[in-house]
Amino acid sequence: MEFDIVQIRIILLLVMLGIAGIFDFKTRKIPDILWLIFGGLGIILYIWDYHTITPYHIIAILTSAFVGVAIWKWRITGLADCFAIIAMAVILPVYYEFVIMPIVILIAALFLVVIFVILYNVSLNISDIIRSKRLDIFSDFQSESKIKKIFAFFVVHRKRNYERFVIPTESSMSITPDVKSFVFLFSQNGIKRNSQLLQSSEMYVQSIPPLISYMFGVAVFLFLSEILSMLFYYF
Repeated sequence: MEFDIVQIRIILLLVMLGIAGIFDFKTRKIPDILWLIFGGLGIILYIWDYHTITPYHIIAILTSAFVGVAIWKWRITGLADCFAIIAMAVILPVYYEFVIMPIVILIAALFLVVIFVILYNVSLNISDIIRSKRLDIFSDFQSESKIKKIFAFFVVHRKRNYERFVIPTESSMSITPDVKSFVFLFSQNGIKRNSQLLQSSEMYVQSIPPLISYMFGVAVFLFLSEILSMLFYYF
């Protein structure tokens, strides 16, 4: 028995995301050559199924690539995530005739990341409240409004010793250095404060979740029936 082209593309996509997900989880750095290899294999497969390509497939590839570049430019994700979306678009732009898989996988992964990050921050902040026995765990941020502190409760937390992949999310005011303010966005200033982060166990930080690892999990779930059918049929 032979795999059909769609099944080969699904396997290629899953293997690519699986390997990238391991790198993302362990180091948050993914070799660019990975996208070139798997994206190149995806292009080569069109030699066999070029007759199945429709204008909608081209639109799906271009749309996915645009979304990937856009979320990178808007600093929602990193460059590796952008490359992952483009590579997925080349390998399997459309599934079930009209579903643009790279965008579906991205949206579902981002949703899971947001849920996880919120639950993670809330659990750690509640733990700090219980341990310190005071509700205002952001008392050092005297210049910030209550609304901003409420928002911070869901998106930042005090750094733990075991955490490796976090970025600083606070800065001191130049006039009154003891008064801190929140910096929620990824910025050059946040990158420069990484050395300070290593020295301060009291600093509030934002997590950097492994988005591609989530993409892999979503892809496995979405293709689960196809995976099981292949396992039962071919093995």
